[in-house]
Amino acid sequence: MDKGEMKAGAARVAINLEDVLPFDGFDALRHEIFARAFVVEGVGRRACILSLEVTSIAPALLVDLREVVKDVSNCDGAFSWVVPTHTFSAPHARTPGHLADTDARDRNERYRAALIAATRAAVEQAVAGIRSVTLASAEGYCPVNVNRDIETPAGWWLGVDPKGFADHAMPILVARDAEGGLVAMLATADVQSSVLDGSHDSQGKRLVSGDLFGFAATALERELGGVVLLLPGAAGDQSPAERAVTVAFDSTGAKQTLDAHESGYRMLHRQGRAMSDALIEAVRAAREDDAIGVDARTVDVLLPAQTRADFCSLAPHRTYEFHAAGEQRTRVYLLRLGNAEFVGIQPEVSSSFGAAVRAARFCPVLFATLVNGGQKYLPAPDAYEKITYEAMNSGFAAGSHERLLQTILAALNAARQKGELA
Repeated sequence: MDKGEMKAGAARVAINLEDVLPFDGFDALRHEIFARAFVVEGVGRRACILSLEVTSIAPALLVDLREVVKDVSNCDGAFSWVVPTHTFSAPHARTPGHLADTDARDRNERYRAALIAATRAAVEQAVAGIRSVTLASAEGYCPVNVNRDIETPAGWWLGVDPKGFADHAMPILVARDAEGGLVAMLATADVQSSVLDGSHDSQGKRLVSGDLFGFAATALERELGGVVLLLPGAAGDQSPAERAVTVAFDSTGAKQTLDAHESGYRMLHRQGRAMSDALIEAVRAAREDDAIGVDARTVDVLLPAQTRADFCSLAPHRTYEFHAAGEQRTRVYLLRLGNAEFVGIQPEVSSSFGAAVRAARFCPVLFATLVNGGQKYLPAPDAYEKITYEAMNSGFAAGSHERLLQTILAALNAARQKGELA
């Protein structure tokens, strides 16, 4: 590995669902879903970021995937990121033994195998394609996300609040080869990939899709070349501005659901195209970074914990009692590529959290969630007062937002003062 320059490779491999579907409520494939890998080297160190178009990654599967990344790329610990795109239109890979039905168990194992195979192939191809690159950064802007916490007659719930806080910035990092060709683009956006979440077509079928991130990434790859990794940002209180399925509660608390069916694909195309267009502009405006080097570290922090509400009982409330439950540990992943800082955490935080981290820094910052595992929600301070869905569905108690933010900023400041992250 040459210590005097940056090198990188990237690859995209389709996840083969031919012998998996139907599974986990999904009947067939609408859009291919992919594993995307980015491997970068600098100053004697290498890092790998793997993006998978799935909703989440169970702990047992995460262990297997990170072992593959380590085996193929020699990246481990803080230098290895495995991140789901958080599409809600893909099956969940269940923990082995958690399915009673024989056919479901068999399909689950085939799904796990398909995810592992696509990961191995993507990382292998990325490593094989490593070459000299220059890095550049910029910031796109697209109002595709909207705050989803709304006040209803029965209490706060999920909806669309154009007046609520939503950070529309999309920071990017671009890697180009010696000929100027795009090797990879990485970006974060504060939006869930959930335009089609829960939607069925007019025949009653539920179809697999990479959803918003998948559509935008594929469109960008077609137009720009290279591989595009879109990572979920601080989207815990955000949703796409348009969704195929809308849910409301009337004054009695009765739930009402409306499915747009095939019209949902038009919503997906509109928003995916808007996102990709904004990112294309950002790529063209990206300013080259002459810094070199790859560095990383992890920071563990204990946060106040609470008992999560039973998921099936979640509903709007005017009164609610949060129950303290000691402390819960969470891990922060810090990665520096050239002059760009990547901050990765496991819980889903509010858009204001990511904005606060980026506003406090003087360099490009890509803030990502669901990195190397998930921990549900870590909501903004006022969520507990409002009794939002995120607050009830969180294992983190009030005060966690502030403590985690302080820990991240202190760690970044200390790393910069030392000139390194390790």
